[in-house]
Amino acid sequence: MKTTNLLFILFFSFILSACGGGGDDDDSESTSTTYNSAASEGELLEYKIDETKLTYSYEIKSSAYGLEGSTGSGTLTKNSDGTYTPSSAPNAKVLMLPNKLLIGATTLHINGVDKFTLIAGVPEVDNVQFSDIAGTYNYVGLQCLSANCANYTSLYGTYNIDSSGNWVECTYSDYTASPSNCSGRDSGTLNSLDDGRFQIVSGVTDFGTGMFYHSPTGQKVMIINLKDYFGSYGRGMLFGSPQRPAVFGSETDGTYHWNHSQGNSGSVVVSGATATFPEGSPNTMIANTPWDGFADVGGGYGMLADEGIYMWVPKIGADLVVGVKE
Repeated sequence: MKTTNLLFILFFSFILSACGGGGDDDDSESTSTTYNSAASEGELLEYKIDETKLTYSYEIKSSAYGLEGSTGSGTLTKNSDGTYTPSSAPNAKVLMLPNKLLIGATTLHINGVDKFTLIAGVPEVDNVQFSDIAGTYNYVGLQCLSANCANYTSLYGTYNIDSSGNWVECTYSDYTASPSNCSGRDSGTLNSLDDGRFQIVSGVTDFGTGMFYHSPTGQKVMIINLKDYFGSYGRGMLFGSPQRPAVFGSETDGTYHWNHSQGNSGSVVVSGATATFPEGSPNTMIANTPWDGFADVGGGYGMLADEGIYMWVPKIGADLVVGVKE
């Protein structure tokens, strides 16, 4: 009888081991998260990252350069400051506010040339309503207005969405100061797609895709992929957060890591109204300039926004900087 029991135990243990029930498997479970993403070149991507396996992959869903369906992947190196270095863009970083925002980078083969592109994304989510994303957003962005995209321009402004999905955009001006006739005004509607994405339509023109993060406490992120609307926006990306008065203090103090549209990365230390870059002298931030939520700093306009978001563009130039708080 003892022999029979022993044989049964051995057999049962073998079955458990074969099925992975022994608990000693060295393979880590996947922690992959999929982000709806836009690239600074005007591409729309699905970007996946696995912080356990230290891998990433992406697929281009819509392309202005015939790259739709193209895929890429690589490995991540985790850095001591909590950022990651992607194998396809070693001078940049992958930055995350977990399950809220991803800032990344890669190299895309565009018009016969390998070009660095900045990526920003928010997690795929279901059942996003217009009421979830309604409000006025301050934004910064990068755009090109010609088909070959030889030259880019930085831009900033405001973007208003109402609870019915109607939108108004004001380039270089504040919607809240003049809703009906702000300078650079354009308007249209949002059409809900899937996974938290929205088609953005101006008249009969489909000029891009909007992606949004929202939380029950009202914190939001807006990312817009711009495509071939050369009469107005061209190709590129907008990145924004709700317009709120800028207040510097303990909630905004800290180290912010960022990626630059030119292909490099870095950090800035914020203490009160002072922003200090490792390689430069301190810069004073002038709050709520040119309007509420922005700060005039370093020859441009930036924001320290909800969830530890950092963004900046020059007043005149062709740069875009986005990042997150450490």
